[in-house]
Amino acid sequence: MASPQPSSPIPARGKLVIGALAFAGLTALGLVALIRWRPPSELDNILTRITPGFAIALLALLALDFMLGGLRYRLLLDGRVFSRVSLWHCMRANWANMLLGAITPAQTGGGAAQLYVLCRRGARLSEAILCSLLTFVATLLFFALGGLAALAFLPGEALSRGVLVALVVAVVAIAGLAGLLGLAVVAQRPTVRVIRRFLNAVSRRGTRVRRWAAAGRRLLSSEIERLAAGIRTVVARGKVTLVWVCAATALLYLNKYLMGYVLAAALQGPVDGSFIGLQLLQHIVLYFAPTPGASGVAEASTGLLMNRVLLAEVTVLWVVGWRLLTTFFGTILGVFVLLGEARRHVGDIRADQGGAVS
Repeated sequence: MASPQPSSPIPARGKLVIGALAFAGLTALGLVALIRWRPPSELDNILTRITPGFAIALLALLALDFMLGGLRYRLLLDGRVFSRVSLWHCMRANWANMLLGAITPAQTGGGAAQLYVLCRRGARLSEAILCSLLTFVATLLFFALGGLAALAFLPGEALSRGVLVALVVAVVAIAGLAGLLGLAVVAQRPTVRVIRRFLNAVSRRGTRVRRWAAAGRRLLSSEIERLAAGIRTVVARGKVTLVWVCAATALLYLNKYLMGYVLAAALQGPVDGSFIGLQLLQHIVLYFAPTPGASGVAEASTGLLMNRVLLAEVTVLWVVGWRLLTTFFGTILGVFVLLGEARRHVGDIRADQGGAVS
C-alpha cells in the first residue's frame, strides 16, 4: 500500500502574511538597532572593494550551499537506502524548508514543507521523516563538536564572560540533545512508547492541542512499521551513508561560514582567523532562535559576537549581505517551489475527482 502523502503544509493566507510581516519587521528593527550601535560610514568606498572576483566567489559558494543543502537528503534518498528522489528535488525541498522556516515562529514550519516536497517527489512519508531526523542529528553533532572546538581554540578576549558562559551551556545542551535523539532512533520501541504517552497526555489539553495530538497518533499508527523498517534499512545498508551525511552536513555549514568570511574580506580587507569560529557559535544561537527565520536575533547577535572582528563601518553591510546569501535567496526560491507544488497538488486532486466521476 502506498504511503499517505501529507496534505499541503502551506498555512492560511492570513498566517502567511502575519509571518512574513513578523520576519520583515523584526529584521528591520534589528538592522535599525545595529545601525544606531555600529553606524556605517564611507559606503561608497566600502562597496568599491567588492571586486568581480569577490562577487564570483560568493556566487560560487552560494551555488555550493544550495547543492550541499540538497545532497544531505539525496545521500539517503538514493534508491538503495530509501526511495529515489533526485538531487534537484532534494534542493527544492530544502528551499521550501527555508521559506516556511523564515515565516513561522522558531522556524517550526520548515520541516513540514520539506516532508511535503520530498513525498510529492517520490519518498514515503516514513522515509522523509527519517531523513529529516537523521540530518537533524548530524547537524546537532556538528554544532556540538564544532562548538566545543571553537570554544577551546578561540582567544580568551574574543568573547565577554557572560556570552562565553551562555554559549558553553548551549553547546553542552546541544551535545546532550544529539545523544538523546541518537538513542531514540536506535531504541525504537521505548521511543514509540514515550511518544504515545506524550500524545495521550497533551490530548487532554485545549481543542487545538487535541487535534494536533490526534493527528500525531494517526501518523504514528500508520507509519510506525515503516519507520521501524526504515531504521533497519539504514542499519543494514546505510551505515557508511550516515558518515557521508555527517560529512556533507559539516561541509554545508563550513561553506556558510566561508561565505561570511569572504564577504567580510571583500568589505574590510584582512579578517581575523577567529571569524569562522565566531560564526559557528553565532549559528548555534540562530538555529534555535524563537523568532521567524531568526529575524532580529541575527542582527543583534552580530553586534554582540562579531564586534571584535568586524569593523564598525562594515557591520551592517556584512549582516545584510550575509543574510541575503544564507537566508533570503533560499527563501525567495522556496516561494516558487511551494506555490508550484501546491498548484500541482490541487491539479492532481481535481484530476482524480474527475476520473472518479467519469
